[in-house]
Amino acid sequence: MPRRREGRDLPEIVKRLFEQARAQFPDPRAVNRTLLELSRFYDAVSGGVILEHAIRRRIVELLAQGQMEEASRALEERFQEYCQGFKPKEDN
Repeated sequence: MPRRREGRDLPEIVKRLFEQARAQFPDPRAVNRTLLELSRFYDAVSGGVILEHAIRRRIVELLAQGQMEEASRALEERFQEYCQGFKPKEDN
């Protein structure tokens, strides 16, 4: 896929990868592979990667320990933080 098109489709690609990671619970190895792919994308809003190494490692470790709810919560929190960058700010 050309880079130019990838930029326009980035939110859809990111959403698909987050959904894919959720669908792979409770397999920590499969989730890790998907999150690794997700961590390769740059988030222009935050000025860094979409998924930092520490968050990916935490999610995978929680899954390995059988703490699916906490891993799911951590993944969902990061997804919501990412989505906040695409919502218009409300004026007070």
